Amino acid sequence: MGWFFAIGLAGLSLLALLASGRLPRAALEMAVAFLIAGLAGYAWQGSPDQPGHAVIAGKP
Repeated sequence: MGWFFAIGLAGLSLLALLASGRLPRAALEMAVAFLIAGLAGYAWQGSPDQPGHAVIAGKP
């Protein structure tokens, strides 16, 4: 489920950049590269497929 949100936010960000029409092509390519790197970082560190668990304050 987390993947849908991550990809959706990346897509919305890209659409917003495209809709502005103010960025040159090189800047759009760089933005796409950053979005892909962000998704890769989420996959690597975010562990989207692992279930979460509740943590009680004061107990490790």
